[in-house]
Amino acid sequence: MKILIRADGGKTIGMGHIMRTSVLAEELKQFAEVSYACLEGEEFDLGVSCLKQNGYSVLRLPKEDLLNRLKDIDYDCMMVDNYNVDSDFFNGLKRKGTLLGYIDDLKKEEYPVDFIINQNPYALDLNYRKEKYLKTFLGIKYVLLRKEFQNQSKRYIDPVCKDILVTVGGSDINRITEKIILNILKEELEVTLHVVIGPAFPRGYLDTFSHPKVKLYHNPTMSNLMKKCDLAISACGSTVYELAACGTPAIGIVVADNQIMASEKLKQLGIIKASNIENILDSIKEMTYEKRLEMSAKGQELVDGLGAKRLASEIFNLINERITGV
Repeated sequence: MKILIRADGGKTIGMGHIMRTSVLAEELKQFAEVSYACLEGEEFDLGVSCLKQNGYSVLRLPKEDLLNRLKDIDYDCMMVDNYNVDSDFFNGLKRKGTLLGYIDDLKKEEYPVDFIINQNPYALDLNYRKEKYLKTFLGIKYVLLRKEFQNQSKRYIDPVCKDILVTVGGSDINRITEKIILNILKEELEVTLHVVIGPAFPRGYLDTFSHPKVKLYHNPTMSNLMKKCDLAISACGSTVYELAACGTPAIGIVVADNQIMASEKLKQLGIIKASNIENILDSIKEMTYEKRLEMSAKGQELVDGLGAKRLASEIFNLINERITGV
């Protein structure tokens, strides 16, 4: 059984597509040969390097001939996690006997694929026409989190907020991290900031930053750091689901347009407090013990970290049915 994943990651577009597909790939490779197809170009080298370090075979393809090159690859199932696609792209990939899936966030259109994956909490609100697909995998029960976030124990919430995590994801081309830090440090709060430097951050960014209340982390074990902190300030990407699994209350900041719907839905569910950089100090002050306690419980109730296992099992069944005809 051969599965091909089409995704890219890099300093400009970030590492989100690579990180979440590799979580799924880790589960899929227990019963299938999983490889990747990524674009050629220096911009995408970081994503390719990450995949190769984790043992995946990666095909580098030219953007101008991408569709034709993908047609020549042998696979039983291809999954695409990329925003630069349209119906013509998927129609061009269709072939007898294989499955085609799309990992969606925004529902720009309903693509001609066999199955749709949308792991976001607002997915069910998008009203996919389920009759168009063999299967739809919608909602946070399918959220793709690494093994370290599975079956977390109930979180203890300290009445005093002393440690705050700051994380905006794998890349930070707009240098938002420093703006968050400086806004918090405007007042003498009795807190320590634990700041994560992502793998695709600008080279040398924050290397010389020094403050007694700020600790910088490169490549930490995120679940441990999340459980160490009483509160997190996070971009509204996959990290907010990791925080929910750990029971760490979070202030969510939208750093890209594709995070707007997630921010609004998670705020509605009581999982995060939505804020912006300018108001971050006020938002921190509003995070009382009672509010953090409530958010922690709701987060762990919503996210159990087993989404990748659920999804891999169901995708295997789909492929197996297609191959065997049973």
